[in-house]
Amino acid sequence: MNADPKTKMASSEFVAMERHAGLRAEWLNGGVYAIAGGSHLHWLIATNISGELRHRLKSSENHVLNCGMRLKVPPTSLYAHPDVSVVHGAAQFEDELQDTLVNPRILIEVLSDTTAAWDRGGKFWHYRQLDSLSEYILISQETWLADQYTRQPNGSWMLKTVEGEDGVLQLTSIKCQLPLGEVYANTSVPHGQAPATNKPSQPIVKA
Repeated sequence: MNADPKTKMASSEFVAMERHAGLRAEWLNGGVYAIAGGSHLHWLIATNISGELRHRLKSSENHVLNCGMRLKVPPTSLYAHPDVSVVHGAAQFEDELQDTLVNPRILIEVLSDTTAAWDRGGKFWHYRQLDSLSEYILISQETWLADQYTRQPNGSWMLKTVEGEDGVLQLTSIKCQLPLGEVYANTSVPHGQAPATNKPSQPIVKA
């Protein structure tokens, strides 16, 4: 996530730019951060998630949004485009144009090499400032694996890792299940192996 100093601008200018140009970027503290175009696999996984959740939630008071919906974190003023957002009840927006969401119940990001550190670290810190947020989920592209963070009654966050062929995400805040088999449907992502990013960059040779 690299800011271009040439694109420093006020938040109002950033939102106006996105609306006019139809671009997607992130904004924080005056810096505009380009969002790299996702791969086919990235968007296939994100589409699998949003489509399956839409099917499972269509008779509930929840609804699903894709990355086209801009999100604002009011306490920190971060603007972002999560891969998938789930809203419980009525959606709330920054203004009357209703294109900037402020009250997601669940946020889901599909990890990539260029965004994983930000998604796990700084972005999650900002997302945690949303009072409405109950669950944050990070989806691997390397193996069938999801890291699920759930807000606890005392305000802390509990991590649960779900993986493998039989893995099922229990989305307790919206009373819904999401099998990893649906998340990775029609992909070539292997299951039952460690993510490549967890492997040493060089072989370890014992003397």
